[in-house]
Amino acid sequence: MNHSFPPFPDASAEEQAEYWLALRESPFYDSEQEKLWQAWLAASRENLEAWQQTQLFFRRMETLHPAQVRRIEQSVQKAGRAAAAGPSLWRWPIAACLMLALCLGWAFNAGYFADFRTGTGEQRRIQLSDGSTVILNTASSLSVDFSEKQRVIRLHGGEAYFKVAADPARPFEVVASGGRVRALGTAFDVKQWQGDLAVTVYEHSVRVAFADGATIERLPEGQRVASRDGKSGTPEQANLKQAAAWQERRLVFKEKPLQQVIDDLNRYRPGKIVIADPDLAAHGVTGVFDANAPEAALAVIENTLAVSETRLTDALIVLHRH
Repeated sequence: MNHSFPPFPDASAEEQAEYWLALRESPFYDSEQEKLWQAWLAASRENLEAWQQTQLFFRRMETLHPAQVRRIEQSVQKAGRAAAAGPSLWRWPIAACLMLALCLGWAFNAGYFADFRTGTGEQRRIQLSDGSTVILNTASSLSVDFSEKQRVIRLHGGEAYFKVAADPARPFEVVASGGRVRALGTAFDVKQWQGDLAVTVYEHSVRVAFADGATIERLPEGQRVASRDGKSGTPEQANLKQAAAWQERRLVFKEKPLQQVIDDLNRYRPGKIVIADPDLAAHGVTGVFDANAPEAALAVIENTLAVSETRLTDALIVLHRH
């Protein structure tokens, strides 16, 4: 190992602390690095306080809302840019160590006590007590709260397709952190992912109330609407066959940013795939992939886009340009 490696030479004490935390948990840490870390820790009170705060932050990782993870992924991309800058700063293995420490253990507590849940790559069909049916997609969870006056589904995260049984006396609503969807006698899909909400209507219509206050009183059959970064979007025509492909274990993309494709692949495999280059993340991708074979899909993407990967166990894969 190159022991002359400095921890973020021009970075803040907080960033240096994150570096050391990652390195100490990596296979690259040895006795000489221990001496360098001790020297850094003793160099200033600011370093000591940054170290304490960073430890506290990572101990609380499991309580983070998915939207808060974006701050961490920005740090990952920053590390990736530094890695690509040249040998005087980062090498890919060290950058990968930081990313691994940031990504391991992301097990969010949202939906921990959910009535129904699916694991990574799993799908589940649920028959509700009112006769409605739900197809719960991979890595998803929901709770059911039915009473004499209302039917409420709480989608804690992930995606679900709802076929709602008619019951005029009891409105059917899906509640998520990104907003609320009320069925108007319908079949529809709701996806709650990283703080954003997407709704696709297959039959009849729904009412959508986003968390930012925007409301669509009637989203008709064949339409889709989604929020982005917490801001509601504009309804658009949906390709229902393509939108429903996940129910047949297919992932279909047409000129979608690579970041969106990777986000979906991450839902079908354990661990985390991270794109280190923002320009690469924005690259358009068109393709049909088998949800049962996410590794094969990743291989196709890498070969097609001439992308390299740095793999530090299957827990973390970092994509970057050659």
